[in-house]
Amino acid sequence: MKDLIAEGLVAIVKFIFEWLLRSFVLFNLGRIALLLCTLGRYPRGDALERDVNRIALVGLLALVCIWSAIAIYNNLRPGQQPY
Repeated sequence: MKDLIAEGLVAIVKFIFEWLLRSFVLFNLGRIALLLCTLGRYPRGDALERDVNRIALVGLLALVCIWSAIAIYNNLRPGQQPY
């Protein structure tokens, strides 16, 4: 019985964490990236609610690009030429 309750609590916490990550972090990062790339034209109005998954995907891609840029920058040695 305790195992079932523990598994249920873990599942709830995991769901809340994934929901917060997806809906807050990735969505807003994707929205900012798209607004910068399109000079404030997209996403606005109906597209903001209609394309939630696409905006979150752009946020994920932006996050991967930022992490990659940081990793490349940190691996450069002083005096070393960029790739």
